[in-house]
Amino acid sequence: MDLSDKHLSLQFYNHVCDIIGSPDVVKTRRKIFTLIDWSDLKPCGISSGSKAEGLDLNGSDYDAMYNFSLVRVYESLNDVQSDSDQIILQMDTNDTKPGFTKLKLVSNYIDSLQHWCESSGEETYISSKLFREDDLPDKMVIHGPCQSSLTGNFDCAKCFRCKEWITLAQPWIHRSRTTWPHYTLVISAIQYGVLFVPIGCKNSPNENLEWRVSFSVTEKMLIHSFPHTQLLCYALMKIILKDIIKLKHGDLLCSYFLKTIMFWLSEEINPSEWKPVNMIPCFLKCMRRLIYCVEQKTCLHYFIPENNLFEDRFIGNAHKALLDTLRFVFRSPCTSLFTTETFLNYRLQSVNSHGMDLSASALSCFFHTNVANYDSCSIYSKFKHFGKSYNIIFGKDMCAYILSVCSRETVQSSDLFNLTIKNKTFYKQYKRIFGLFKISLQSDAVSSWLFLASLLYKCKRFLECIDIIKYCLSSCTPDKILLHFNNNLTEQTKFKNFTQRFGLLITWKYLIINPLMFRSPFSLLPNKLRPLIESDRIDFPPVVYSYVLLFLCYHHIRDFRGKISALWDLELTVKERYLVFPGARMLKTANKCLHIAKALT
Repeated sequence: MDLSDKHLSLQFYNHVCDIIGSPDVVKTRRKIFTLIDWSDLKPCGISSGSKAEGLDLNGSDYDAMYNFSLVRVYESLNDVQSDSDQIILQMDTNDTKPGFTKLKLVSNYIDSLQHWCESSGEETYISSKLFREDDLPDKMVIHGPCQSSLTGNFDCAKCFRCKEWITLAQPWIHRSRTTWPHYTLVISAIQYGVLFVPIGCKNSPNENLEWRVSFSVTEKMLIHSFPHTQLLCYALMKIILKDIIKLKHGDLLCSYFLKTIMFWLSEEINPSEWKPVNMIPCFLKCMRRLIYCVEQKTCLHYFIPENNLFEDRFIGNAHKALLDTLRFVFRSPCTSLFTTETFLNYRLQSVNSHGMDLSASALSCFFHTNVANYDSCSIYSKFKHFGKSYNIIFGKDMCAYILSVCSRETVQSSDLFNLTIKNKTFYKQYKRIFGLFKISLQSDAVSSWLFLASLLYKCKRFLECIDIIKYCLSSCTPDKILLHFNNNLTEQTKFKNFTQRFGLLITWKYLIINPLMFRSPFSLLPNKLRPLIESDRIDFPPVVYSYVLLFLCYHHIRDFRGKISALWDLELTVKERYLVFPGARMLKTANKCLHIAKALT
């Protein structure tokens, strides 16, 4: 097989696009996370990780970084603005490895940071250990600098920001390179500055006081500037890491090393070489560079070359075994890739799709729009202020979709007043809520209607509630797609084809079913279901919730026959797991709903 054959490279490029995503799909994924960052009420949220880069491989994580905007880091106190009302921290790089620093408290706001502080001599520092372990949510664990979900698909890193480009990374600005990265990207990076994430250098005597300098925002900009062929090569490297290297060699390599190597290689290769007809040779160049770096035990940090990421990483036989694996992949790239779990899974789903040509879409990335914290009023103001520019950047349908999700989340997270006393406050609140509900009905086929049914239930309008529930149940048909964070390729392809034919909003309104997510203060959650609350959010399978709410309505109007019928349907739904995402939490909630209903019979 001639791996330099351009026709073969083009075929391979098209096949990889089907598995990983076309340029348009990658662009949509990035728009989703950009809008989430822009809309999220959490302090200065920053999406990062594979999904924010535009990749949605099996096992890809979603990393969210939250910058504490009331705190600002300076490298030099000469840069401090005299009228600054922020809490000021200063970098202290004495006795730290390049890429790490201690953060010294300078301002007098000690009380607000006291639980993170540690004294060393006469100075007070912010402890990275105390900071990352503070306020750890239930069912989350510490993983590196992050608070991570037990499943490993979500990482949250709290961080601080320095708005200046630090001295140690200054040489990157003036480094001799080809045409990449473009000078406008370099300027954007300088203007943003850097972040500091709470983890120190391993085995350092001051490890618990040290913070790592993070260039994640700039790195995301750099990845977004990759030609699509280059992004696919990067994705293939990540597939090899996950499906081959980690299985044989554990954590000897990580995805950040691959990203760093791709950045260095990008400076040497003209962007025009990253073409579909050069897909295979480009991928082999990436593998060749990885092998060279492992051979030399050298992977220099892209922004701070004084930091060798491979220092003391490879020992004895483990180093030789890793090189043997990498060299085999380089000699037999097609055999290696086509036998990975990712490629085999695509072939298996293709066989089971009854002739449908499968291709990845942005479907699963939309799941993350449901877990952000929104304020529809402020978001509507932003849309109004910026006018048509957001429609041009993100697309009219995408903006309308986000606004509908925001409206839905605002309604169900509002602290509602007494909904049974018909006074002036009630009618004012009622009018506002129904206005938001009208907008939210664009967000999916069922969940917004069920929130409306919940509102009517809280208002004791049980007959109207029953009518809406029956409409929702009639919409919960097998041809619908239940949205979750890992929809299969058949569902992704169906979503993609439907969207291309009918548009994004029609697709969401008639094809997609969101899981039902209630948030604190749980204003719309029926009182009978409050025992299910274990955290600040509770998720219901939509059909399960429909039947349990229907059961409660019949219970209140004393319709015994209706109660028994709803209970039977609920029991069958739980038993068959109809439109129930196969996760432990959803199954637990479904079974608890059934238990509550049985207790009321």
